[in-house]
Amino acid sequence: MKAWPLLALLLAGCGQNASPLADYPARLRYLLAMPEQNLETPLLQKGGGRAWAQAVPTTTISLRQTFALRHCGLLGLIGERNGPLGKTAPPSQRFLYDLKLLDGLARCQPADPELKALVAQLLEEKRQALPAVAWQLVSDDEAFRANWRFDRAPMGDFAGLGEATALLHDLRELLKTPDPKRMARLEEELGHFGEGRLLGRLNQALSDARLELDAVTEALEQGGPAVVCLNGHPGRQAKEVRDFFFSYYGKQVQPYLGDLVQTDRGLKGELWPLIQALPHPDNPQIRFLAGTGEGTLSGDFLAALGRHTKAWQAFLGRCGLRPGQ
Repeated sequence: MKAWPLLALLLAGCGQNASPLADYPARLRYLLAMPEQNLETPLLQKGGGRAWAQAVPTTTISLRQTFALRHCGLLGLIGERNGPLGKTAPPSQRFLYDLKLLDGLARCQPADPELKALVAQLLEEKRQALPAVAWQLVSDDEAFRANWRFDRAPMGDFAGLGEATALLHDLRELLKTPDPKRMARLEEELGHFGEGRLLGRLNQALSDARLELDAVTEALEQGGPAVVCLNGHPGRQAKEVRDFFFSYYGKQVQPYLGDLVQTDRGLKGELWPLIQALPHPDNPQIRFLAGTGEGTLSGDFLAALGRHTKAWQAFLGRCGLRPGQ
């Protein structure tokens, strides 16, 4: 085997932040003397927007009721929401408005029985509608839409997991009760989430990884049995594949896969419970991109990872290639 093609493979894809899985199948197929394979890793279909739209219940407050609510100090807030800017505000601002109104109504304790009944009615209506308003944020706010779009942006160093999970946790807590501190930092958290696009980059990386891992599994299952064992001992080719496993898989692929698993578990562990608590359309794409378990992108990736692990175990079990054999 000539040295220069192997060197080219070892140097390929070494750009900053490139996934070590990108040329993982090609490197292995070369060592197994298998023909080149044109592996396609398509972009995921974007989510969010109109396809995920859900009607939001509206609460109409008459002029008479609005005037009555002056005793609760809510005239300014209601006027702001009903003004031109309020009517065209993004989903995040609509969510914050409803939280502020809920907080103001909960604090209002009028003595007048009629006003008291009105406050109780509005409070209940707004509480019932808040999950739908939150779903509008998750599905259609620009920060989330940036994460429901997919491109070839690399995973990089997996930074931003803590900020993203903090945002999702705050949203879950705000559904329980308006918290001024959480409300004050929400827009900043959304800004970081939209700019970093961790969820979008993660999902595309998972999609690519499941295909690349299956390609490696296929190469091991098809080309592995052809590797010659001499009297129960590994030959030259078998040793080269073994060395590739420990030098490339062990030092580059395995750490990357570990980061993928950890990031996916941390992010979807906050995202999916949030979505499950919100009214959303019966669209299978939502669970596929945001959920966990069988039938989801995360589940498909873990299944491919399991097949890949078993394929390597079977190959290394031949010819005494496993450590200690």
